Amino acid sequence: MTDHENKGPGTRVERRRTRRRPVLDTFALFVVVPRKGDYKLKVSDISDLGIGFDFDIEGEPTSTVPVKIGDEIELRLYLNQSLYLPLTVRCVRVEEHPEGRKLGAEFTDKDSKTYQAFLSFIHMLDGILDVARIEK
Repeated sequence: MTDHENKGPGTRVERRRTRRRPVLDTFALFVVVPRKGDYKLKVSDISDLGIGFDFDIEGEPTSTVPVKIGDEIELRLYLNQSLYLPLTVRCVRVEEHPEGRKLGAEFTDKDSKTYQAFLSFIHMLDGILDVARIEK
């Protein structure tokens, strides 16, 4: 997972190696980082190679659980309220915001059955997003 490169107002050049999939609220995906507790953390996007998510809950001091680029993080990607995939990611981006840190991370164990199951889910999501309509 890589960042965007800004080329001026209103123009962003995508530098990802795979398709980014903005996570739709209707899927209610979230992650839990067990070392932080059972807090539901918002997922902002997913690709075949990585994931973007909030790392802090509102009001939580960032010093409680330090994180830096290169750290490996075990997380649970919840597909609904009770079904999750245990995944390991490597932090590749940390963005500091007033409401908390947002992380970009890449999946590390691409040979695991869990990662293969994740890819199956992503490909199913692609099939749905290509034809689905979102009611506004």
